[in-house]
Amino acid sequence: MFRRNYLTKQLERLTVTLHRILFNKEHLPQGEVQPLLEEASRHLLGMNLKSLQALSSKDILELLTYNGSTDTAKALVISDIFASQGELYRENGEPDEAYRSHVKALDLLLALQAPEHVEDADVAKETALRIGQGLERLRSWVLPASMQLELFAYWEEQGEYAKAEDTLFHYMEDHPELVTAAVAQGTLFYERLLDKTAEELHAGNFTREEAGEGLELLKKKLSLL
Repeated sequence: MFRRNYLTKQLERLTVTLHRILFNKEHLPQGEVQPLLEEASRHLLGMNLKSLQALSSKDILELLTYNGSTDTAKALVISDIFASQGELYRENGEPDEAYRSHVKALDLLLALQAPEHVEDADVAKETALRIGQGLERLRSWVLPASMQLELFAYWEEQGEYAKAEDTLFHYMEDHPELVTAAVAQGTLFYERLLDKTAEELHAGNFTREEAGEGLELLKKKLSLL
């Protein structure tokens, strides 16, 4: 309970500046949104938004890590800033910039799921919520190959086996030049699923029959390569 209260208070404190953007954006003059995002960026890491976006997700998390502990509340708010920037670009008719900002937000969230950053279930829950929102914003775009692989691993780790399979097949469709590596990873995925109980598979919206069928499908695909 203490950790949950701490995380909640941190998020509330850090989102004061963002509140008007995230929840009342439609009532704000468009010219006021960007300065607020810049203010939030400087408040969190002492740099402008362009400089913050230029950092890799790994570098951002390193800057937020002190004595081996990552300030996950700040990381979550930074992902909110990137997502808000993406929505601003979208509304301004700049789809390429919107795509980059939303990918940046999702990439940071996936990096935050690494074991060294996830401190407890509450952090994982907050991150998972934002990952779902980020995927919804990006649903009309093709994700980078590396991000699709991260999502594939993420869904399997979360026990969302049907979503993992969907991601695997999207990856093969979107990046046919990488299908050989995808088939190899998919084969291992289905073999791992076949070692699980029926109850575990059911919890992930999957069955042993589906795992067997998927494995056979990939073996046939591999024989045609």
